[in-house]
Amino acid sequence: MVVVIGTLLSACGDGGKAAVLYYAEQETGGEPFRTRMIVTPRWLRIDDGAGSPDFLLFDRRNRTIYNLSAADSSILVLLPLAVGISSPLALQNRTEKDAQKFPAVGDRPVTYYRLHTNGKLCYDLYAAEGLLPEVVQALREYRGALAGQQAVPLPDMPKELLTGCDLANNIFMPVRYLDYGLPVRLVETGVRTSELLDFQDDFDAVPGLFDLPAGYRRVTLEELRGG
Repeated sequence: MVVVIGTLLSACGDGGKAAVLYYAEQETGGEPFRTRMIVTPRWLRIDDGAGSPDFLLFDRRNRTIYNLSAADSSILVLLPLAVGISSPLALQNRTEKDAQKFPAVGDRPVTYYRLHTNGKLCYDLYAAEGLLPEVVQALREYRGALAGQQAVPLPDMPKELLTGCDLANNIFMPVRYLDYGLPVRLVETGVRTSELLDFQDDFDAVPGLFDLPAGYRRVTLEELRGG
């Protein structure tokens, strides 16, 4: 694993210095792919790398998510919603911490955790405590904003299709895997594996990285749901 050690993320608006992270990811049964994450005090952008026509943009100021698709010149807008319901299943959570020592990342200690809900392993996590805290905070904000939207269809879902891991991971405890530091390897059981390949905290974030094309059609998730 190659990492670049630098200073704390400096303040910037639409451009300037930012943190950038590169991950190798693989969804269960799919081919591996790479993602890039760029974080400033205002924005979180997730894409496939430089020149990627499609990307996800999270505005940390108004907690709105924009999912851009170049193929149909559209932007799906996910407005911030609170999780206004209780879990339809009782959730019993447990965390196991491994005492084994692992190589540090960015001079930060790495610890291995197993996160369980209702007796099932939900997350297999290697986390670097204290590494890029601004990035961890941005991810907490993003996951929290997404949870409200993911809670909307929950009342209409058959209870037998719900699992404790899905409910905890996506809606009712969406940031629990971030409580231990920056994930350097994360396996969400049956869903996805993500591994940090590299990072730097002095990336030149040009303003255009956070621009949404003016001519693209915008549609909210509420409109797609017919609400």
